Amino acid sequence: MTTVTIPKVSEFIEVEGTRYAYRKFGKETGIPLLFLIHFRGTMENWDPNMIEPIAKKRPVILFDNKGVGETRGQTPITIAEMAKDAGAFIKALGLEQVDILGFSIGGMVAQELALQHGDLVRRMILAGTSPESGVNPDPEIIERMNKNTTTQEEGLEDFMFFFYSPTDTSRSLGMASLQRIFGQKTVNSSDQVQQSQLQAIAKWAQQKEDHQFEWLQSIDHPVLVTNGVTDIMVPTKNSYILTEKLPNAQLIIYPDSGHGHLFQYPEMFAEHVNLFLNSQTYEASKN
Repeated sequence: MTTVTIPKVSEFIEVEGTRYAYRKFGKETGIPLLFLIHFRGTMENWDPNMIEPIAKKRPVILFDNKGVGETRGQTPITIAEMAKDAGAFIKALGLEQVDILGFSIGGMVAQELALQHGDLVRRMILAGTSPESGVNPDPEIIERMNKNTTTQEEGLEDFMFFFYSPTDTSRSLGMASLQRIFGQKTVNSSDQVQQSQLQAIAKWAQQKEDHQFEWLQSIDHPVLVTNGVTDIMVPTKNSYILTEKLPNAQLIIYPDSGHGHLFQYPEMFAEHVNLFLNSQTYEASKN
């Protein structure tokens, strides 16, 4: 059986004055799958149990966008700027086309990337994310998101609260995933990253009058939308909106789970990603 080792040491590439950190591994041939991480996360925040089955089937690229983790510079305060930086990074690697997996704020960046560089993106997975001007969390959830935790215990409890359902099964599987992630973490994001990303999310979430998500019609790429059945951080209703408004989307909702569904069910999620990216259905429909 093919084994995959996730690199612990990053490579670097200079792009328009910014030194980006990344790790490329997995299968040597095929369309690479680029991962865009969640709020405050770095490329070390992906669950290895989810990454490894995907990397057995295709090249995988994990990276830190501008200002995040090992990448230098200041994190932008808009989703559009983050997408512009991601596009510049992809092109600097000499890649003509990639698949994208965007989780949470990473899914917002993925949508913008598809709009800015449509030919660069082949397919997308949008996990636990929302369209611009989508359904916002309840006010008390937003207040807790903006609060700075003072102890490690508070930070851990906040993570479990935001990412998983309150059931014993969901929290248990979530804690197991978090321990796998902690086992590989060496770098954390700065306060500047947190504040800039919060500003970017707030601008993305601003409600617009008579907004019917028309711009999503411009994203005609094949898209797999995923979420947990009770995501309180990025309400699950957003996943239904994305699936309804994107012209070429399908939806998977995972049971007894929330925002962190892809980490709660890492092997199952990886299988769904591989099936979606390997499917010939879309190519056949275009011919």
